[in-house]
Amino acid sequence: MPERLAPMLATLTEKPFTDPDWYFEPKLDGYRIVVFVRNGESRLQSRHFQDYTGHFPSIAKEMSQQPVKEAIFDGELVALDENGKPCFQCLQQHLIQQRENIVSGYLVLYYAFDLLYLDGFDLTALAQSERAGLLKTALRPGKSVKAISRFEGDGAEIFKAAIEAGFEGIIAKRRDAPYQEGKRSNDWLKIKGTLADEFIIAGYTSGQGARSGAFGSLVLAQYDDNKRLAHAGNVGTGFDERLLEDLKAKMDKLTTGKSPFDARIPFENKTTWLKPELVAEVKYAERTRDGILRHPVFLRLRDDKPATDVKAQKILRSEK
Repeated sequence: MPERLAPMLATLTEKPFTDPDWYFEPKLDGYRIVVFVRNGESRLQSRHFQDYTGHFPSIAKEMSQQPVKEAIFDGELVALDENGKPCFQCLQQHLIQQRENIVSGYLVLYYAFDLLYLDGFDLTALAQSERAGLLKTALRPGKSVKAISRFEGDGAEIFKAAIEAGFEGIIAKRRDAPYQEGKRSNDWLKIKGTLADEFIIAGYTSGQGARSGAFGSLVLAQYDDNKRLAHAGNVGTGFDERLLEDLKAKMDKLTTGKSPFDARIPFENKTTWLKPELVAEVKYAERTRDGILRHPVFLRLRDDKPATDVKAQKILRSEK
């Protein structure tokens, strides 16, 4: 059994579809976690190989008690808000409270949706439907561990129901697809309710008025195909007072005197540059031809995703 594993990733597509060769899962808003189980012990690995076992002891305990000798599970770790809906901010708050030795009031769950290794056998070459069947026998759901729900039929109706239930959207998975470790594949498609993506915070502009002690807007960037940072515009909305303070404190540790861009960008004389390490998730209406966001709104920091992986998502134009 491998000691670590890079999870398979889904490709963004523009709209839901219906196809009997595919089934659908709700798109969960949390941390992607691969769980390694061996001889009554478990280890939780993040997407970029960080060990999260100590952060979620209840989930680690339940996973260690699964009816397997050795196994690798893939899934999403989420926190629920007071209405029982996945809440990424609640998950981040849970981690903050844990670091401060405060008892968290949030229910944290692990939803397993794939099985990649089982008792001496590598399952990644098997079809998606076969792995899903094996997952049913290998996973024992409990208080903190659940199996993902799968749906068949009208993709548009399933998408609508997922959005109404408070999910980000849906994931479509081809039934005969193998598991492609570490790759973004067209065999898994994600359909989201709003346009959103991850961006590197390359700098910030100075704040005015009530924000004079913080910042005005964040300078956003993504790596292009040549591994150079491309400017994606600025975002100046979506922040509350605490977030402004927390972000400013993090950015103060990363200031640098050099622009990370090869070309000049607007408002350079008002910009404080940062080392390209912080990752933000931002929603927006659309992108201009030169890649600048229109009507962006800051959603959150993504400390579970490495800055080196932040590239503009290519949207698969569906013909279904």
